[in-house]
Amino acid sequence: MAVKIIATDLDGTLMAPDHITVTPYTRQTLLDAHNRGVRIAVATGRALNLTEGVTKQIPFADYVICSNGASVYDRNRGEFIYTNLVSPEITAEAVRLLDTLPVYYNIYMDGKIYARDGAEKYFTRSDLPAVFLNEFVSKLTVCKDMNEVISGKGSELIDVFYGDGEAKNIVFDFFKSKGLVLVSALAGVVSATAVGADKGTALDGLCKATGITAEEAMAFGDASNDATMLEYARYSFAMANGDDICKSAAKFSAPSNGDDGVAKMIEKYVLKK
Repeated sequence: MAVKIIATDLDGTLMAPDHITVTPYTRQTLLDAHNRGVRIAVATGRALNLTEGVTKQIPFADYVICSNGASVYDRNRGEFIYTNLVSPEITAEAVRLLDTLPVYYNIYMDGKIYARDGAEKYFTRSDLPAVFLNEFVSKLTVCKDMNEVISGKGSELIDVFYGDGEAKNIVFDFFKSKGLVLVSALAGVVSATAVGADKGTALDGLCKATGITAEEAMAFGDASNDATMLEYARYSFAMANGDDICKSAAKFSAPSNGDDGVAKMIEKYVLKK
């Protein structure tokens, strides 16, 4: 059965190791598939505004599954076609707790990323490429009063960069007590979303809306937050650099993101080269 949609994670999967670049080879391969009628979706833990650097490189991408599946943006229609949010009440309670802890956190809301002024001192991710961090910072909306910003609104995702064991336990216990789904795309970071807000559910909804079946879907990922998407799609690939949860969920394996693994598998299974 022919592949009709390709959904790919970004960091550690589609993107080069710098978290910024789609290589010319990968871009051309995606374009070749798109020109054959295959729809392209990027599926990421990033907020919508942090995918702009990617979609400028692949402007033919049809959809963005963002915030770990909490929302789906149709780039052709220019609108969100799906959201599944953490309730305003739980979002507000989370902010009140996080403001008392030595952690850096982000609230994803309305396609943007919000951060509390002064919390940057707890951000210790010096292992991430500087060029990616610069782009990340450029997309932040820094707030003096996070409670005022989120008042009455639900959140797509809550990211917490925990620094010590005690804070980690408090954060995990709180999110679990509220029934939120916890996943991680990077070591030392936990992302909380509403129940059902995951990449697999979002891809399923997108496929049903477009008349595509799981048998006609291809997906790529490298981390635990990609697992539900890889379980859903008939042609699912874990990158060689992926974690164990991701590899257990996928049907096939692909070369690493540093070796253009996504492009090579699309060439083999879609373009039949």
